[in-house]
Amino acid sequence: MTPHELAELVTSLALGIVSAIVPVVNAETYVVASQVSALAGPVPVAVGVGIGQSFGKLLLFLGVRRGRDFPFVQRHRGKISSAETGPMRQRLRAFVRTLLNLVGTKRWGLPITFVAAVLGVPPLYAVALLAGATRMRIGWFYLAVVVGRVLRFVAVATGAGSLTFWD
Repeated sequence: MTPHELAELVTSLALGIVSAIVPVVNAETYVVASQVSALAGPVPVAVGVGIGQSFGKLLLFLGVRRGRDFPFVQRHRGKISSAETGPMRQRLRAFVRTLLNLVGTKRWGLPITFVAAVLGVPPLYAVALLAGATRMRIGWFYLAVVVGRVLRFVAVATGAGSLTFWD
């Protein structure tokens, strides 16, 4: 690996982590711009962003899973649960409960996570948060996300790379 490719990989990795946590930072735009400008190769960019996004989603997953133990979360949970709930909030809670049940099952959890990682439907941000609240294994979650994200960004990078030949 050349120093230039290593720099592309590290930059893409960092942007992937940030874009996984901060929703307004768009990784697809970065991948397309890097390929249209022909400043970077498709493989280091796609792999770097894919691994970075997967690591960022893993941080979200772990934040939900272990966040319940933080003292400030426990203090605020008591305040939130004692508040009255209206009909809209009750419907939202029922919907989230249904999604938790689906993502938490062995049959549907990993396929939903993989499809979210590749297609973005349902949003992977939401799936990562929901999966962290279930019993899904960390290793399986990360594997499904990293494979799906790398596939997604390789497809985006190779598709965008073909735009440079338009005249």
